[in-house]
Amino acid sequence: MVAVGKSASVPGIEGWQEGPFPWNRFVARKFLIETASGEKNPFLRGVLVESLVRSGLPFEDAYLLAQTARTQLEGKSKVTTDTLRQWVIAELQQRFGDARAGAYALGSSTDRQIMVRTSTELAPFSAGLLARTIEACAIDRADALEAAKQTHDDLRKAGAEVVDTSDLRHIVERCLRQHCSASAADHFLAWQRFRASGLPLILLIGGVTGTGKSTLTTELAYKLNIVRTQSTDMMREIVRCYLPRDKIATLDYSSFDAWRGLPDNKSSADDVDQKQVIEGFISQFENVKHGLEATIQRAVKEVQDLIVDGVHILPARLDLDVARDQAIVVPLMLVVPNKKTLSKRLKHRAREQTQRPSSRYLEGLDQIWTLQSFLVAEAEDRDVPLIVNSDVDEALRELLMEISIKISRHFPPGN
Repeated sequence: MVAVGKSASVPGIEGWQEGPFPWNRFVARKFLIETASGEKNPFLRGVLVESLVRSGLPFEDAYLLAQTARTQLEGKSKVTTDTLRQWVIAELQQRFGDARAGAYALGSSTDRQIMVRTSTELAPFSAGLLARTIEACAIDRADALEAAKQTHDDLRKAGAEVVDTSDLRHIVERCLRQHCSASAADHFLAWQRFRASGLPLILLIGGVTGTGKSTLTTELAYKLNIVRTQSTDMMREIVRCYLPRDKIATLDYSSFDAWRGLPDNKSSADDVDQKQVIEGFISQFENVKHGLEATIQRAVKEVQDLIVDGVHILPARLDLDVARDQAIVVPLMLVVPNKKTLSKRLKHRAREQTQRPSSRYLEGLDQIWTLQSFLVAEAEDRDVPLIVNSDVDEALRELLMEISIKISRHFPPGN
């Protein structure tokens, strides 16, 4: 049942938004919108996006228009709600024609804000943020947007002014079952049960250099609203600063040529064999291992979500027992399909990051490929999902799906 009450302007939506909003800091650097009653509120781009989407404008177009509004209007000494509305109508007319402008004008004149009530606060409902939450459950973006739109339509038809989070979840589930699929609804519910459990999410993203770990980690952190990320390369640099060099010689090298730091090494790049490549890497891993385990245990202790990416992600050789008991731990391994693709990736990265010339990596291509073969074998022994990163968007969808599958196993439908 939808609970109805008076609207409020308290920021933050537990489970749907990103926590309490720092209004004072926000107002200091953003411009204000004056209402007909003289009240001044900060301009919220997301609110404008919502009203544009409700009028039928595609999300991407709505976002760009709202961005333009912020850029063009924030320098004005006074902006009223009517000024903003007329500016938007004029922009819509110029960009998309009279029909689109008319649809917005009709809707915005009678629009009201729906509030979401948590156990501690009230905050504005956001279909855009709800769509992002749904999409993070490995649900197609178009389906996520449609489900969020249908949820908002249901709330408006019910005349809701305030909706409890539990009621909102039921409405979203129903919309997903009706407009998407039963599996999409089950994934969504599993995520909600997981978040309600209070357990942290620990994602371990492995893969050799050139597999796209950093790019996909950044995308995952945004999709899942995870603040803490760490790379094992950074851990390697820190360990190298604190331990005697004769104890950690392999840390002076990249993972694929760590064999150069092995005791009594006399090989060159031309005659190094696969066994030496793996031995050098394992030696390096053993020096990074304890820092990696400590980082994971600290996140578990503080109940904080965490993403760790790096070539040193070897779940079979890490002590994860404590983490598994007190968190959802999801190890994943990124791979590239062939040497040709890997070579192209390394060349492209060199163009993007001039401080990392490709020549050294291309010269070590055989060693990198040997290392990937080893990582794949290790992953397969522990049933760690392999994600072939031929396309970033597709790889991201597969990552989200594997994470959702793991969460659904811990929080199955009906529990």
